[in-house]
Amino acid sequence: MSGKGRVIVTYGRSWQALAIVRSLGRKGIDVIVGEEAPFAPCFFSRYCTSSFRHPSVTSDPEGFIDALLEVVKENKPEDPDEPYVLIPVHKETWLLAQHRERFDPHIKMALTSFENMQLVHDKGNIARLARESDVTTPDTWHFSSVDEVYRAVPDMRFPAFVKMREGAAGVGIAKVDDAEELVAAYRRFVDGHELEPEAYPIVQAGVPGDDYCVTTLFDHGTCVAKMTYRNIRAFPRETGAGSLRETVRLPEAEEAAVKLLSPLGWHGIAELDFRKGEDGPAWLIEVNPRLFGGLPQAVAANVDYPHLLFRIAAGEKVEPVSEVNYEARTESPITGLLATLDEIARDPERLERLRRLRDEARLLAHTDVLDLDTQPFFKALVAAVNPADIHQTIQEKLEAHQGTVDDVLQSDDPLPALGFLYPIALMLQHGKLSVALIAGEEEVEEEAPRRRLRDMLFKPTWLVLVVTALVFGASTLLMHWGPTADNLGFWLAWPHRLAERLIGEIGNPATLKGALQTVGYYALNFIFYYVVAALLLRQTPPLPQLRKPKPDHGQS
Repeated sequence: MSGKGRVIVTYGRSWQALAIVRSLGRKGIDVIVGEEAPFAPCFFSRYCTSSFRHPSVTSDPEGFIDALLEVVKENKPEDPDEPYVLIPVHKETWLLAQHRERFDPHIKMALTSFENMQLVHDKGNIARLARESDVTTPDTWHFSSVDEVYRAVPDMRFPAFVKMREGAAGVGIAKVDDAEELVAAYRRFVDGHELEPEAYPIVQAGVPGDDYCVTTLFDHGTCVAKMTYRNIRAFPRETGAGSLRETVRLPEAEEAAVKLLSPLGWHGIAELDFRKGEDGPAWLIEVNPRLFGGLPQAVAANVDYPHLLFRIAAGEKVEPVSEVNYEARTESPITGLLATLDEIARDPERLERLRRLRDEARLLAHTDVLDLDTQPFFKALVAAVNPADIHQTIQEKLEAHQGTVDDVLQSDDPLPALGFLYPIALMLQHGKLSVALIAGEEEVEEEAPRRRLRDMLFKPTWLVLVVTALVFGASTLLMHWGPTADNLGFWLAWPHRLAERLIGEIGNPATLKGALQTVGYYALNFIFYYVVAALLLRQTPPLPQLRKPKPDHGQS
């Protein structure tokens, strides 16, 4: 052990936790990581001193608290002066705030009171708090029946948002453009989650502008750090979590955050969502009293919240952070690429050209053969499928990724990328892409007994073969595609480099020796990915069922 301090970090499957592990580990602090699911990215980090699994925070909160307390006691440093800190990351933050008297004798936390969390976790309270603090917020409606929604429709502005009082990463939010969509979404939330009237969703007027995330750290009411970032792209586009981010200046929103939270004697982290147009005010949307998804962006921008949080919890006096790096940009793996592909697919100019092509094709189909003029159709066809134009569009969209810091793939700590194995397996099992699962907002049932690896290797299922082919194909593509060849492709290429080392330089494929070397090269690569697929899919038979997020004390 290093002696510089020890920290226990929860929710090890998340990129926020990985940012904490790396930040503190790089400073020589011993990091112990807890998680309920297997294959947590943090478990693979070189900066993770040790790890443990615990009962589900959602289905067994008492078991979680008891298990975590036992881990805290077992890892208590022998030197009573050595800093010993617990940093909760996700929904367990509320549990620990509620049961902090059990932990305070053994470990320190920089965590605001449970009463403060209750005050701000409900989106319905934000409008009232904002009015009392003279902070601008959109019109917000609270209803106790669907009939009240009908009666209020004439006074509403659209678009609007129906929001679960508790939710995160775009889960529990629906954008509505008219009264019919509003009522349908409201009924869907109430009936789908079997809500009681006191937990009915709120409806919030849409306001023009872009979304901004104001992040803050308080020491008993004194703000010691603040920075603002915005999501350049999100996935899904309308309500999803940020996937590509940049640091920005928004002093009026940062001042509003301090004005709102300082009187509460806030202690620890808080993230506030604002929306601002070119000329209008910064509108407060909601408050998140826990660590936020864009934590890697803050660390890259020189606002090292994990280390600051550790120091405050340890009782150290921290000077306010003054130097913020406004050039920093970060992105989430997978969702960052998906967001860019979505942007390319939805490019307005490209869509307009496709519409023109469709219209010309319809016109051609209804034109008399004697009056047939194919020139407009072929012009529209060339404009729609021009390879040079398509290439330029793709290049322009990919430029946003240049110079970004990846949340996961970093040169000194590449192995946490293996944490993708578990969510990929779950997504393949259920036949759909669950962005909430990638963001850590969906729960998994308890693990079933494992299959034997021998059975997975020598009695392969179609799923194992499909996963093998997909991973093999994706790694080969990313190794050779220009934008990814020197970053993601480099790390995925090590099985190929190992095969080259075992076989040697491949000769002329026209000769028998060269042909055998080529076959051996690809066979070794395929075998490697086959074993990875078998290990991955061995985890549970069948893989755990996803469980939709239930109302809890967390929010985006």
